[in-house]
Amino acid sequence: MRETAAEVLARFDRDREIQRLLRQGLTPQQVIERTGSEPRFVAHVGQQMERGEPVRPETPEELGFRRFLGQISSREMMDRLRTWPYTFGRIRDYDDYERGSWDEIRNLRRDGLLSDQEYAELKAITDPMPKPPDDPMPWDEGWKPQ
Repeated sequence: MRETAAEVLARFDRDREIQRLLRQGLTPQQVIERTGSEPRFVAHVGQQMERGEPVRPETPEELGFRRFLGQISSREMMDRLRTWPYTFGRIRDYDDYERGSWDEIRNLRRDGLLSDQEYAELKAITDPMPKPPDDPMPWDEGWKPQ
């Protein structure tokens, strides 16, 4: 698990560093030379920036991994997770699942990166939040193909 967390965070940090350097006005070639990144990664980040898309936005999973690796404290992680703008997954089109950020919290707990107490605290915060409805299923009354 430690290796997986380190690899995921290295990709996040690499892409954010590429973004920072491109914003400073460095050319893609200069970014490649400075970071040692592959041209395809630099090009991808540049394309995301051109489209106005966020580059590696912070996620609950990232916070859990950073705490696991000792990069942030438990207090910092929990302070940020308590105020996270959670989204909730739902079933789409019969056989698809649209993930939400709360799914990452459930995965952190499953993987042992959140204690039962931490999970219970976050669950108490999110339980009253509205959840999106699942798409209707073929066996539901009045179902029509989407």
